[in-house]
Amino acid sequence: MTTNNAHRLNGNDPVRLILVEDDFDLRQGLTDFLRLNAFAVTAVANGREFDQAFATEMFDVAIVDVNLPDTNGFDLTRLISGKTNIGIIMLTARTMREDRLKGYAEGANLYLTKPVDGDELVFAIRNLAGRIKQAGGTSSARSESGPNWYYDGTAQRLVSPQGTAIILSGREAKLLVKLAEEKGRVVSRAVLSRAMGYPETSLETRSIDAVLRRLRSKARDAGIALPIHVTHALGFHFAGAIDLSPSTGRL
Repeated sequence: MTTNNAHRLNGNDPVRLILVEDDFDLRQGLTDFLRLNAFAVTAVANGREFDQAFATEMFDVAIVDVNLPDTNGFDLTRLISGKTNIGIIMLTARTMREDRLKGYAEGANLYLTKPVDGDELVFAIRNLAGRIKQAGGTSSARSESGPNWYYDGTAQRLVSPQGTAIILSGREAKLLVKLAEEKGRVVSRAVLSRAMGYPETSLETRSIDAVLRRLRSKARDAGIALPIHVTHALGFHFAGAIDLSPSTGRL
């Protein structure tokens, strides 16, 4: 699931959506319809698949069902709104007033009920993405400017601009050091895979995703919004500056 959202929304690239819907037929139908309307859609069926996609990709708008097999849309909405500033549309069969109020309280921008008119949904997404653009764009991190991040190679830890630190595994450290060395440039999977010590096979490069998921989870637990973004078909970049300690060297 891309380049910096502010850049994409100001250019001609499609609005990037994540659709969370457990009903297969509805999920497939909405995905096909939204793609026909020029949206880039990643569709997932449950909270686990959402976590996997959200850990490695960027989105402009999330469309979230309430009733999911392993979690609920209210919890997902709270997670998304607490860690990002992307647009959130709740799409559910639950029509009670208290459900609507809860959805908005958890951070939803819009609360639509099923069955939804396709054209209405398209305009809702476009309008929401337009407001995001006017606000200066979105990203998986609330702030990507200001004080630098810091990597302490001696203690093998990453320190956020706010001073919160997380301890890194060896592969997590290698990933971050390589991204830091590239100073915001996109790093391909192949290059990042070599830097992390993986064999040079296309299969092994997918291990980067597993490392990134663990790193994002560790950051979320510490209350850190980690601005590592995926540029579709190109690679990864860190949307910010990381100061490397003199002792970092080659890990």
